[in-house]
Amino acid sequence: MGGLPRRLTKINEIRTSDSNPLIVDAGDFFFSTKKINIGNKQSEKIRAESILRGYEKIGYDVLNVGEYETLVGLPFLKRMSEKVSVPFISANLKDKSTNQLIFDPYKILIRNNLTIAFIGLTNNLADTSSTLLMDDYLESGKKYIKEVSSKSDMVVLLVNADRSTQSKLVDAFPKVDFIITSGSTNMSRESSPQKEGGPYLYSCGKQGKYLLKVDMNIKDSKKPIIDVSHHKKNLVSIDKRFTRLQKKDPSKTLEEIYADQSNVLSLIEKYRNELSESKKIIETATNTIEYKTIGLNRKIKDDPDMLTFVEKALVSCNAYAPKVSEKPKSSLSKKNNIKRKSKIDHSGHSN
Repeated sequence: MGGLPRRLTKINEIRTSDSNPLIVDAGDFFFSTKKINIGNKQSEKIRAESILRGYEKIGYDVLNVGEYETLVGLPFLKRMSEKVSVPFISANLKDKSTNQLIFDPYKILIRNNLTIAFIGLTNNLADTSSTLLMDDYLESGKKYIKEVSSKSDMVVLLVNADRSTQSKLVDAFPKVDFIITSGSTNMSRESSPQKEGGPYLYSCGKQGKYLLKVDMNIKDSKKPIIDVSHHKKNLVSIDKRFTRLQKKDPSKTLEEIYADQSNVLSLIEKYRNELSESKKIIETATNTIEYKTIGLNRKIKDDPDMLTFVEKALVSCNAYAPKVSEKPKSSLSKKNNIKRKSKIDHSGHSN
């Protein structure tokens, strides 16, 4: 929750520079821990509601239900969804009493003449939830992909899944355009390899410390979309390598400098081929996407209104936090002057 003020600041900056961006969350944003008990339940519920209020203020377009959202059961989840205008989606979580989906399976949104369908999935369900059922997420995903394909220009999956499962998603859902995941500490970077032609899979890790930003430039809907992130990163990386190699003698060519080092000459040829290939792809691509991770660190100024909102919410959370009685220090602790410090991380989980 502590990242909300910076998140709002950065998203407002993006709104100013971009044309009406879509803002989504793949799940696991409610609580700070999976261990919800009588001692922390009330404070965690306040935290969940505060995050939702913050997301509404930020202007999120759609939220996928992940494991964390199911930790205290369906009644609380439904109440929270009714308190905000942001739509919740889930294509494979059902009410155990009715065997019906708890939310709409997908949401179709229109931006800049593009119709984009977002489908929500999870393969994680809290062990503590006795009010929910979880259908197979692969079968559910395929079912609704087929349903929305004729209604949309693009299909995006929001998937809450563990790391081992995430690695299989591209092959499991070949007919979608993008897959955005939560539930893993793994984070995609500009240099992360992607399957040529997609689906493009992105994960920004846990705890809301990063924003994932994907820019699309579509000129011809009949031509493929090319992810140029890796190739742009490649240009910078290879240029730095050539600069380091040239430092040995700026007055000579690289071939002259390393004439007696065949292994280095082979590397130079390899780098030049990669450089040429990346330049060609960037220059000839008609439709492009570019992926960036934005660290929500102290360099980003907190939005003052959101900061005040979060501080008040944390005061409420702390009021319900269990009181820990002080225990007398053992003689060993006194003798060695041991000091223990603890820090509670109030940041969100995955956005």
